[in-house]
Amino acid sequence: MRTRRKGFTGWCRAGGCVLAAAVLLSGCNAPEEEETMVVVEQPREESTYEVVPVVRGDIIHTQQVRCIYRQLEDQEISFPVSGKIVRKVYVQEGDAVKKGDLLAELSGGNLDQDIERLTYNIARNEKLLEYVDINEELGISSLWVHYLYNTGQSEADKNNLDQGIESLRQSSRYQREDYEDAIALDNMELERLQEEKRQSCVYAGMSGTIRNMKERLEGSTSARGETVMTIIDNSRCIFVAESPELAEYFHEGERLPIELISAAANYYEVIPWNIKEWGDKQTFIVADDYDTGALEVGVAGILEVVTDRREGVLTVPLRAVKKADDRTYVYVLNDDGMREVKWFETGIYGVDVVEVVSGLEEGDEVIVR
Repeated sequence: MRTRRKGFTGWCRAGGCVLAAAVLLSGCNAPEEEETMVVVEQPREESTYEVVPVVRGDIIHTQQVRCIYRQLEDQEISFPVSGKIVRKVYVQEGDAVKKGDLLAELSGGNLDQDIERLTYNIARNEKLLEYVDINEELGISSLWVHYLYNTGQSEADKNNLDQGIESLRQSSRYQREDYEDAIALDNMELERLQEEKRQSCVYAGMSGTIRNMKERLEGSTSARGETVMTIIDNSRCIFVAESPELAEYFHEGERLPIELISAAANYYEVIPWNIKEWGDKQTFIVADDYDTGALEVGVAGILEVVTDRREGVLTVPLRAVKKADDRTYVYVLNDDGMREVKWFETGIYGVDVVEVVSGLEEGDEVIVR
């Protein structure tokens, strides 16, 4: 094999005649070398495909529904008034409370002392009102005793008796009215203060666990209607979905497997709950034969609901189906064993097969790999 040095070709073009002569002379003086050409022919690579036939079968089309495990009952706690300082908070995040427990209290100044003072005044005046009646009876009795035993019971004495009784009754009436007015006014003020106290104190309306408590609540300023904590009842929880467009595909009493989105997911089955009252939300309870002790509020799960089914229809494997410009096709082998595109119309999609509406016939072989 002859080796050519770099630059030799350009030199030949510049002095073609000289080159020819030099070559002839060189050929006379040097032994002739044989130039060998080696041709390497690569073997032809044949393509191999995995094909499967178009067959008839049943297809089930499902859709996924995302659910969240939530408590069945909860209570959002807020203050009924604005602009007051949160004087005391009696619970912490995660505390268990009972219905009626005091959760937090707003600053009320001397509210407790004022309520106590008014309560005492009302009780005192009510007792004094009772004494008015007693004193009136005793006074009238005393006037009669004086008339019967200390006078001659003349007509003038009788007139004095009548006038004394009338004067005593009038005085008692005035006293009675004064006490009744004082009691009524104090009751009105007491009711106002008690309502103010009720608005300053927040009580648990249900039993449960404290969740989502506002940070640094104690010492903050109240805002009417702002949720500052939530009581949740963990003893009764349900899965809640928000897929009203799929609600019609669920059936009362139907058991459905649910896949939990959790590292420690276990297998559960749920049943549609209170289905007649479904609206924007759909609710499911865990079947009675499953232990929900490991389930935590807030865990998510996936339900699969059957939205359509076909029986005895032409099917093609999903892994063979491809799309281009909103059209669907598969690859098939022609008579020469070459791959070519075949367009077809699809029906519903199953888990691993697709319904063939037109474009393919039973027995047609499609390439899957």
